[in-house]
Amino acid sequence: MKATNTTLITLGLMLALIVAGCGGGGGDSNGDGPPNTSYLPMQVGNSWQYVMTLAPDITPTQNQPNQIFDYHETVTGIAGLDGTDYFLFRSVREQTDEHPERVWQQIRRATDEAIYARVGDPAYDLPVLTLPPRPGDTWTDPVFPEVTFEITAVNEEVTVPAGTFTCVRVEQEYERELEGGDSVSERTRTWFARGVGQVKQETLDGGVLTAMIELTDYSVQ
Repeated sequence: MKATNTTLITLGLMLALIVAGCGGGGGDSNGDGPPNTSYLPMQVGNSWQYVMTLAPDITPTQNQPNQIFDYHETVTGIAGLDGTDYFLFRSVREQTDEHPERVWQQIRRATDEAIYARVGDPAYDLPVLTLPPRPGDTWTDPVFPEVTFEITAVNEEVTVPAGTFTCVRVEQEYERELEGGDSVSERTRTWFARGVGQVKQETLDGGVLTAMIELTDYSVQ
């Protein structure tokens, strides 16, 4: 099995798909920590609105319009899996004239050590951000060790339609095999704001920006 499926789920696409300032704690596994301090605030009813742009570096060179979608995530409930509580995220890419609506579910939890996405078949917990975030910290996918993660910046200002946020940047990378034996580097950059969640995400294929998500509005408790 290749690492591609893990990467797509992590994105959520994007999601994962999921920070401001340095400092610790993502809340406990039930999301009962102090409000508005988690790197991904998880409480039923929390929601995030995004604009998703596909192939922003490709379609202009092809003289075609970008594919732009409204994308949003909502925490819809809590489920117990293997004796651990997880938060359920409903992720929706809205319908356009050319593309149908897409709806899928993501499963996440947070501890004082990391924020996790539940991925794979059989399912396992993938750390998408280790806590407290420190520049240079690295880790690997526990099932696909060729998929690597690194915290490449803290206290980085990022401006998106929802405003300007001080963020932690996480970069995920792996080599995707191509037909003929060649490979290309796949990289995902995710910015999180403390007390907000995911602010921005970029996906690069061989250094070319192929997808981007930017926060437009949010409501968290």
